Amino acid sequence: MDYLRFRNGFAKYPHLAMFLAYVGDSDPFEPPTKVIVLKDIGTPDGQWGLENLQDVFIDISTFKSDDMDRPAFVCVSEEGKVWFHLSTRIEEDIADAGLHKPGSLGLGYLGGIKQLNGDLFAFGFAGQVYRRAAPGKWKHFDEGLLGSIGDEFDITDMCVSGGSFYAVTRMGGRGRICSRSKGIWVDEFNPSGDWLNAVAADPASGTVWACGRNGALLHGDAKSGFTSAGNLGCYEEFLSIAFFKGQVWLNSANAIYTYASGALSKIDTGLVPKLQNAHRLQVVGDVLWSFGYDDVARFDGEKWTRFVCPGTKLFTPKA
Repeated sequence: MDYLRFRNGFAKYPHLAMFLAYVGDSDPFEPPTKVIVLKDIGTPDGQWGLENLQDVFIDISTFKSDDMDRPAFVCVSEEGKVWFHLSTRIEEDIADAGLHKPGSLGLGYLGGIKQLNGDLFAFGFAGQVYRRAAPGKWKHFDEGLLGSIGDEFDITDMCVSGGSFYAVTRMGGRGRICSRSKGIWVDEFNPSGDWLNAVAADPASGTVWACGRNGALLHGDAKSGFTSAGNLGCYEEFLSIAFFKGQVWLNSANAIYTYASGALSKIDTGLVPKLQNAHRLQVVGDVLWSFGYDDVARFDGEKWTRFVCPGTKLFTPKA
């Protein structure tokens, strides 16, 4: 198996996305990371660009500060290196982050990066959360959440709503959903008890939704608490959540769903062959992106379009 696979992907605009990839027969958590950019130029597979970075970059997002005229892609490595995709390359180091890096706290790897309320955050194992206070300066944002060496829980996602930050975790027994509104993180009750992989705020209502293992789907906030959506008849592990065209969208590794009125509906993309896998859903403008380990697709509300990167597993239409 020598084709490319994607660790993660993120879209800056409806027509522009970036991917972190590795060669399929190599260790996915060994360098290099192949940074791939997709630009939709109206051709069937789009226009792709490639660059190799000698680090294990694990997550990708976008960031825009007040002095920038447009957002930039930003990636974080397991050991806390942050790379900004600008005309002049910028690399920063989160000193305390990582597992094997000299000078780190040794708490574990980072796994996520995200801009919330205008600030850039990186987060990961043992409750690590760092906020970029200034260029090159990252500060802890994890009082009440930060663990110690040997703690086996991992922050998987963060969001913000109504002035409160939220984080969800997996591993280490029960999944946790935590909120931060007065400078310290506190645990909220997770009625499912399951590991949680994603958390997001509905832009229309501000309601916070979280999803995870065994079909876990929660909604609520720090003020009123969180409620389970109930037995949905689905025990797949939900990996991400998005809000598109007035609906809640979820994905497992191999399927995409919508949720409404207490029920799930499985999406038929109409793609041939069917969608191979999905890891992250993301809404940008008026489109919904689906990023998988081997498959990339975009939905405009009416039609799904697949983008095939050169060097990835070939898709052979069924007879």
